[in-house]
Formats: sequence, C-alpha cells, structure tokens
Amino acid sequence: MFYETVDDITADAGIRVEGSTREEIICRSVLATFNEITDIDRVKPSLKREVSQEGKFPFLLADIINRALHLHETEGFVASSCSVDEVSEEKVTLSLLGEIYDPARHTSKLVIKAATYHRLRFERRGEKWIAQVIFDI
Repeated sequence: MFYETVDDITADAGIRVEGSTREEIICRSVLATFNEITDIDRVKPSLKREVSQEGKFPFLLADIINRALHLHETEGFVASSCSVDEVSEEKVTLSLLGEIYDPARHTSKLVIKAATYHRLRFERRGEKWIAQVIFDI
C-alpha cells in the first residue's frame, strides 16, 4: 500500500503518505484520497482531467485535493493515475487519468466532503517527503 490511514481521529478520516519527491507525494496524496472513495485498482485510465491550484504549501496540498474532489462531485470522476505537470512553491497542476464512477463496477467506500487544514502536513524529513491530510466525511 502506498499510504496509510490516520486512525487517531474521531468522526473524520485521514491519510498519511511518504515519498521521495514533492511530485510523488502530491500524486500519492490525491490517489490515496480517491482510493478512500473506491478501489482505484478497478478504475480504468480511460479519461483525462487536469486540475490546477495556486496557493502556498502545506495548504496547497489540501486545495489541489479539493479540486480533484470537485471533479468527483460534479462529474463522478475517479482517478487511478496521476502525473504532475507543474509544481512550484505557489502552484500545482496535475493530469489525472481515470473514469466516471460506476456503482456496478466500483466499490463504494467513504464519502469525502473535503480535505481540511486540520493537522495538515507537507514536509521534508531527511530524504523523504511526508504528507498528512484529514478529510471531512
């Protein structure tokens, strides 16, 4: 598994992700979010969507996840693949591959309303990047 759930919270859900680059940690965080919604192993990478967000880290991480969640809410889109097109201290642009959620083929897990700033982490520790995101469910 490329992430772990945060279990020491009540009434919400969360993820903790590690990676070797900033780009990897951003994509892993977005994909972990979608994997909390449905099993992304069952999602075909047949549609492409782009999301972009400006801001400052660590808040930019939660904000780009919320952009991706907006696609899920408005289109039913779920991602199974992610690549970073642009990343700076003030902007992130992602390309997401996935498909429209189909309850006949995709499992239903959590209903995530939003990524929050509560206990939000996006930091480098030695050679690793670590992110933590708490969701409002």
